[in-house]
Order: sequence, then structure tokens, then C-alpha cells
Amino acid sequence: MRKILLCYLMAWTVISVSGQELSLPTDFRQHTLTHFNANLLNATYAFDWNAPNSISLWTRWQWQTVDGDPTTIFANYTHQINPKSAFALGFVQHNTGTFLDVGANLGYVYVFHFDSDIQLMAGLNLFAFQEKLADDRFVPDPQVELPELDATNSFVLQFSPSVRLQVNRFGLGLAFENAVGLDVSEDGGTNSGNFKIITGTLSNDFPVSLFSNGDNSFVRPVVYMKSIPDGDTQFGINGLLSTSKFWLQGGYNNFYGVSGGIGVTFAKSFSIGGLMEFGTDTALNNEDPTIELLASYSFGKPDSRKKVVGFDVEKDDALAAERMRLEGEQRKQQELTAEKEAEQEEAERQFLLKKQQHERDSIARLQRETEKVEQQRMLDSIAALQKVKVEVKPNERYQEVKSEDGLIPGFYLITNVFGTKKYYENFMQTLRKRGLEPKSFYRSANKYNYVYLERYNTINEARKARDSKFFGKYTGEIWIFRVRGD
Repeated sequence: MRKILLCYLMAWTVISVSGQELSLPTDFRQHTLTHFNANLLNATYAFDWNAPNSISLWTRWQWQTVDGDPTTIFANYTHQINPKSAFALGFVQHNTGTFLDVGANLGYVYVFHFDSDIQLMAGLNLFAFQEKLADDRFVPDPQVELPELDATNSFVLQFSPSVRLQVNRFGLGLAFENAVGLDVSEDGGTNSGNFKIITGTLSNDFPVSLFSNGDNSFVRPVVYMKSIPDGDTQFGINGLLSTSKFWLQGGYNNFYGVSGGIGVTFAKSFSIGGLMEFGTDTALNNEDPTIELLASYSFGKPDSRKKVVGFDVEKDDALAAERMRLEGEQRKQQELTAEKEAEQEEAERQFLLKKQQHERDSIARLQRETEKVEQQRMLDSIAALQKVKVEVKPNERYQEVKSEDGLIPGFYLITNVFGTKKYYENFMQTLRKRGLEPKSFYRSANKYNYVYLERYNTINEARKARDSKFFGKYTGEIWIFRVRGD
């Protein structure tokens, strides 16, 4: 009675606070589990879909709300006991937005073989979890005593049986998510929602060849229908493409919308992936996409020698020996092919190295020839410059020397001469601030620093620059200093 009263109180509070906020069904939101941790959808899927022996973690953030979002977490270890049975042990946390269930899961599945292609699988999921309020938006009046609010925690046991008929690669499954639910707390009792969440599935695995090494790739379409107490029946379809290196999946649910996911597998052992689901109903227009993350690690497949009923072990060993022989021959062939490919790659590498060296030699030879031409051109220019005689104009400031250490023959446009280093550096800085690029040389004959704007090959070029005040860039005094280069 307390729990019923509490539910009514919470429903009234949420309606008064949230208005038209969308409410979630109480069932697990596991309709996208078609690869790992699928035993949460149907306990029999622990035998083959969970890829035993493996440990997997799946979490779902419904509508991506950071605070108080309805989140589901399912960490699960699956182990194959023998060719006919398997068990699963896991941790589950389920938040409906109103109640938060935290507990453990124990699953078991047994296979009845009727024919080489016909199997009947029976499974059971046992859930034991603590249930408490997840929505704390209702703050009671301290002046009003409501003893019903004290009973917010319950310990619940839930039994979920399931069956599946497997004919070759086609499967027909039926699961009762809440067949029997018991509240074992002080005021608990049998859950009134027993046998109301029922899920039916149809699936088929279609083998595909995507890689040359035969990695058992397949496409798995799944059609399902689920009855929900006090809610519309859910139905949908999922599609899975699974390979040894990656998987892709997509689906549609008439309540939650469309979904798409991708994952990768490393070293055929560790898998990680994600999925997003987008609401298509008008009631979900204001909701963010739902996010799912999944990680799984496989410890290796169990011994499969006795999986076929009535198959002789000695025949199996003979086949294994023949398979090993064929694999040995295949390895030898692969090694020979690898050696030939390595020899070819080495020959191509040597050819490429020789080609690159030839290109470098050609470039170096061209550079040497270019440098020789430039050097000869400079020598010819200097020789011609030495022969030029300059007639000094009246009142023209001009100085000429035979040679000067480190200076190329030519006509230098001098702006100033300094015997003090401090004034010389200040003047150079001033010219740079004006946007000029001054240069200088030091004459050991008189121990002065000469600052010049440019060097020219002819007196006419130098006079033109001087008379134009360095083409309007410098208004100070300018005179010409010549180095003949004798």
C-alpha cells in the first residue's frame, strides 16, 4: 500500500512540476543489443550472441541529460560451460527517471539438440536489486508528516525466463522480462506487473565474405515486438553487420526513434563502439539524442570439438590434424609469397635510391655550373669597372680608392662617417626606423665606420640615386665613395 501511495504522490508531483514532460516505460531499454550483452534482451543470447567467453560493458544515456538522466549500465561476464550450456554474471543499474534499480544479474541457458540444424534453447535471468527513488524534485513540507515517504527503498527479486527456437541460422525468441517479481522488504509482496513485459524476436544470420581470411562475417536482421504495461506496444527492427575488424548497426523503434552505431575490434579480442538514437515522434522533438557506449574483451573461444552431437572425437582429431597440415602448407606458401614480395620491394627501393642519387648529382652539377657562370660574370663586371675613369664634377663630393678589404668594387652611396661606435649605432637605428636598410663597412686606414645606402656598378647610377635623394627616401647629405678593385 505504501508503494502504491508513493507512486501516486510522485506522479502528481512530477506532473505539477514538469507539465508535459515525457515519461519512460519501466522496462529495460535494451532493444539495440544485437551483438554484446544481448542476454539482457533474451537470456538465451548468452550462448552465442555474447561471444563467450567474454566480459562486456554497455551503458545508455537516455536523451543525454547530464543531471538525473535515465541511464542504464550493464556489465556482464559470459562463460560457456560446455557445448550445451552457458552462464552469465553481471552488474546492472537501471534508472527510469522515477526509480533507480541497482543490483546483480545471474543468467543461465541450456541447449536441447533435436537435429544437427534444430536447437531449442531455454534460459533464465535472475535480477536482485535495490530500488529507490531517483527523482528528488519533490521536497515535502516539514510541517506535514508523510510516513509513506520513509519507505523509499525496496529489495526486489525478478525472474525473467526465455526460450528460443533455432533452425540453422534462423531464430525465434520469446522473453518474459518480469515473469515473477518479489519485493522482499518488510512491506513487500508480489509485483503486480508480472508477465506484462513480453518480448518476441525474429532473427537470421546471413554469412557474407568481406575479407580473404574467412573471418565469419555476417549480416543479422532482427525484428522484435514488446508489450509494455500501461503503455503502447513497442515494435522495431535492427540490422547488424559484424566482421572480425568492425561492426555496423542501425535500427528503428516506434517509441525511441532511429539509431545507428559503429564499433571496431582490435587483435580479434578487444572491441569498443558507440551508438546514437534520435527520436522521431513529435513528443521527442525537444529531447537530445540518446547515446550508448560499449566495450568488450574476449578471452578466446572455448573448445569446439564436441559441439556437434554424436560427432566422434577421434574423427575430430583427424580433421584437426588435416586442418593443421593444410594450414602449415598455407603458411609456407604465404612465407614464399612474402619473400618474393620482400625481394621485389628491395629491388624497387634500390632503384628508387639510385634514381634519387642521380637526381641529386644532377642538381649539384647544375649548381656548380651556375656558380661558375655567376663568378665569371662578376669577374668580368669587376674588370670592366676597373677600366672606367670618373671625371669629378665641380663641387662634387667624391672619394676613390684602389681597394678596400672585404669590399666589392663599385660606387657606394655614403650618408655618414663615424669614429664613435655609440653615434654610429644610433644613426643606423634611426635609418631603420625610417624604413631604410642601411649597410656599413669599416676602414682600417682611418678607423672610421662608413654608412651607405646602396652599392652601384656605374657612376651614373650612383649619381642618379644621390641627386634624387635616394629616390626621395633620404633628405640628408649623400656623397659617393668608389672602390676600383685594382
